[in-house]
Amino acid sequence: MTVDCTIICGAPCASLDAALIEGFVIAADRGLDYALGAEITPDICVGDFDSAKCSVPNGTECIRALPEKDETDALLAANIAVERGYSRLRFLCAAGGRLGHTLANIQMLYGLKKRGISAELFGEHERVELIIDETVKIPRFDGYLSVFAYEGSAEITERGVKYEVENHVFTNDFPLGVSNEITEEFARITVKGCAVIVEEYK
Repeated sequence: MTVDCTIICGAPCASLDAALIEGFVIAADRGLDYALGAEITPDICVGDFDSAKCSVPNGTECIRALPEKDETDALLAANIAVERGYSRLRFLCAAGGRLGHTLANIQMLYGLKKRGISAELFGEHERVELIIDETVKIPRFDGYLSVFAYEGSAEITERGVKYEVENHVFTNDFPLGVSNEITEEFARITVKGCAVIVEEYK
């Protein structure tokens, strides 16, 4: 996905893949440490800064929030990105580590999608996106592909994978779509409803 804003978050991240950084760059709290460690100066720094160890660079816009807030730092950054006109977001260092924050970020994807905003999450070894009533093509990679219904149920077709399904109803109370593998150049996933797609890299 081509993005117009990259948001660097604070999940465990041994190294930041600079090749994934595109467009406007926002560092959310500890994401500032990751950005500066990769010699990237963000356009904006956002958050309550209860985790970041580095100081905000001189001349860099900084939006500070109180720790006692409803939004996570990632969601705060996302809202700022949307307010400034960005509609294709990539979140780095946004999965893994604290499970609560990973689940919160997946819920954030859902909220953004409902607002017409495309977004994806990356962790150290995974990529997550949420799709609603659409088809996506996923290039073959070394690892596992999982597809889960997010709202109640979804009718899902998976082609180009080891375990193909055709217009099968997945439900959010049974993890039927876990740990598939892409066997062709691309997997083609069609969803009628809402589903979470997880790529786990070996």
